[in-house]
Amino acid sequence: MGKVKDNALATLISSRITEIMNQSGLSLNGLASFSGLTAGPLRSHYNKTLTITVEHVAKICQPFSIPLPDFFNPEIVLVIDIDNVPGLSTFKETTFSQEQNHLLKHKIEPISESVNEDLRRQRELIAHVVYASDYFTEPKTLEQMADDFQENYNINFSTERIYSLLRKYVGGEVLQRKPLPRPKCKGSISRRPFLYFKSTVETQNL
Repeated sequence: MGKVKDNALATLISSRITEIMNQSGLSLNGLASFSGLTAGPLRSHYNKTLTITVEHVAKICQPFSIPLPDFFNPEIVLVIDIDNVPGLSTFKETTFSQEQNHLLKHKIEPISESVNEDLRRQRELIAHVVYASDYFTEPKTLEQMADDFQENYNINFSTERIYSLLRKYVGGEVLQRKPLPRPKCKGSISRRPFLYFKSTVETQNL
C-alpha cells in the first residue's frame, strides 16, 4: 500500500465503504472489526489517503456476499441483504452493549438524536448541492458556502465541517479545488483559501 495516485478509483472505494456502512448500520470502526481489518488503514482508504489491496477489499466484501467485480463496477448499485448477513445482528448488539458500558464507565453522555439528525441533514445537503444543483458551476470558498447554506437552507456549518464533508467529492470527475488567485487574497500561498468548483468549470480564468 502507498500514496493514492488514482483519484477516481480512490473515490469509488471510499463511496463503496460509505454504501456498506449506510446499509449495514456499522460505523467505520465497526465495519473494520466486523471485516477483520484494522480501523486505521480502513479509515485511510475511506479518506482516500492510502491505496487498498485486493485482499482488504475481499475482506470487506466477504461478510456481505458482495462480488469483487460488483464492488469495482461504478455502474452497479450495491444492495446488501442485511437480514441474512451472518453474525451481523449479534455483532451490532454486542458492540452497542460495549459502547453503552463504556459511556457509563466514563460518564460520557451519548450523542443526542437531534445532533445525529443535524449531521445527517448536513451530509444529505452537501450530496444534493454537489450532485443535483448547479451551485458549484461558480467557484466557491468554504466561507462563502457557510454563509450560503445558512441563508438558503438554515443549516449552520463550520468551515471545518464543510471541508470534511467535501473531501470525498474532491478529485476525479466531481469537484476540483485550487488556491484563490493571489491578487484576491493576502499572505503567502500556504495561507491562501481554496476555491471549490465542478470539474467542468473552465479554470484558466480563475
